[in-house]
Amino acid sequence: MAEPAVRRYINESVTGSPDVWPMTWLRGRVGPEPPRRCVVLGCGDGPLERDLARKGLGEEILGIDLSRAALERARELAQAEGVEGIEYRREDLNRLRLDRSCLDGAFFHQALHHVESLESCLRSVRDALVEDGLFYVDEYVGPSRSEWRRELLSEADELFRSLPRELRRRSRLQVPVDWRDPTEAIRSSEILPVVRSLFEVVEERPYGGNFLSVIVPHLRLDALGSPGEADREALLERIIEAERQHLARGAASFYAVLVCRTPRRSA
Repeated sequence: MAEPAVRRYINESVTGSPDVWPMTWLRGRVGPEPPRRCVVLGCGDGPLERDLARKGLGEEILGIDLSRAALERARELAQAEGVEGIEYRREDLNRLRLDRSCLDGAFFHQALHHVESLESCLRSVRDALVEDGLFYVDEYVGPSRSEWRRELLSEADELFRSLPRELRRRSRLQVPVDWRDPTEAIRSSEILPVVRSLFEVVEERPYGGNFLSVIVPHLRLDALGSPGEADREALLERIIEAERQHLARGAASFYAVLVCRTPRRSA
């Protein structure tokens, strides 16, 4: 995602413009009264909270993560960058506890696919949001770890093996699951249906990844220069175009952004 060509592709898929990033697009959508009290779930070392604060998408932001080291680093970076209004708390998202109706906005960015207790976690988020509260998800929603089969890689592998041998780190693609992490993609293919069942989905913007996310990690891109250089960009554009065609034939994206609202409470 750090490659300029890939970033433009993602931006265009999500926001409609290669030059507009998702958070900038979201800030334009929420209108003159953005959420004030927000939570970032699975925050890591805090880049999203700092970005939200700078863009006015939260005056009081809580970051939650299980890693003490990541939370400590997040605090250090927020202080170093002079970003105020952010607090941090250590908690397991599988046992998430939030006060009812205490939040105006909640955000997941590449953390929900590590959560096994999807229904419990997302019900807790829903109940913590006020009516019409904002729920934003940017996630891997492709096959869960138990669903991966080599045939799911067949088209991507064919493209990979057509690339110059000197650019490939291996002869063929491997199933893209980090088996060292038992939470990786634990129930990723169920994220979309569970979110749809609990929230009102206002926007659903798939952004592929079916070829890019499984091919690019196995390429020697440095052989083509630095990010943004012509030969490197040309190779990535070739993969992007093949992915676009793959998706146009009806394949479901591996990644998606969803903008949701909490439904009206029952009387």
